Amino acid sequence: MTKDKEIVIVAENACGWPNLTRMPEGELLCVYFNRPSHGLEEGDLACAASSDGRTWEFRGTPATHPAEGNRMHLAVGAAGNGDLLAFSSGFSVKDGKFTGFGGQWLSRSSDEGQTWESNCVPEVPEHCLGAIPFGRIIELSDGRLAYSCYCSGGKGNPSKTWIVFSSDDGATWPISVQFGEDDSNEATLLEVDPGRLLAATRTHLDHHLKLCESRDSGASWIEQGPLTLPMQHPGDLIKLGEGLLLLTYGIRNRGLMGIGARLSQNNGETWRAPWVIHQFGDEATDCGYPSTVLLDQDGTLLTATYTDHEASLGEKGQGYRTIAFRWSLQEFLDEKALQSISDGKLLRI
Repeated sequence: MTKDKEIVIVAENACGWPNLTRMPEGELLCVYFNRPSHGLEEGDLACAASSDGRTWEFRGTPATHPAEGNRMHLAVGAAGNGDLLAFSSGFSVKDGKFTGFGGQWLSRSSDEGQTWESNCVPEVPEHCLGAIPFGRIIELSDGRLAYSCYCSGGKGNPSKTWIVFSSDDGATWPISVQFGEDDSNEATLLEVDPGRLLAATRTHLDHHLKLCESRDSGASWIEQGPLTLPMQHPGDLIKLGEGLLLLTYGIRNRGLMGIGARLSQNNGETWRAPWVIHQFGDEATDCGYPSTVLLDQDGTLLTATYTDHEASLGEKGQGYRTIAFRWSLQEFLDEKALQSISDGKLLRI
């Protein structure tokens, strides 16, 4: 595990599900749900900003909740013109109880998250209006934008996931393609080469991550196999350099509540063994949803996540908060760290 990390608080009393975006000039924006609840309280999507990842200030409100409702699910990313986009959905709630589902909205900011305009009926396929957005909105090499959303079949049932495309910089989203075969849920998207897309996709039946791939710009998909064990989800997938991909994901296994990472050095064809980059402590019962960005070319990374207990904060560690921490890719690639425990040889994965 990475040692001596500096834990910083992005937002208190925020269950979170944070989503990091690094703007073209280097500023960091984090969009998150601003209440300490899994959707059974009224609350908004909030946006915080930082120049270095160490100090954060509230910037704006991408989606303000309706009466007796919230805006808590999110997919965030930059449009081609530099605007920040945020898809959201949420619950209708009353007296701490779920009373209904609020469909997708699309919010847009042209001033780096300070002010937002929300479209409560965005032009997406009809089956996506009632779906839940997740992950990053990405710009493809052909100029289109893409994001993912899913519909849950309920506890013990498989989910369905779609990738949705826009050809007019996010004004309309008319085309969707289902992927993930018999069970797929929260999916994070990445274009690794022109026309080749990867999705680290959560399953709903046992909550592991699997890798889905498209080689025709998202028109069709195949499954490449599991990336994590059960109860290790959801993921964030980013490109660090030529052939170098990083997966970060939540770990919710009994006895280990933390954040894991896997590295690919050949554009996702194979993956190195998992690495635990953070542990929240024995008292944590809820955590995860990491979002990671590369801060500089020496391999320093910033990961935002949420937890209901952070051991490093001592007596003040109890309670929901969105946090962030820096860690080093160089430590991840250290020769000793890559050696097998059994025979001292490098692992081949």
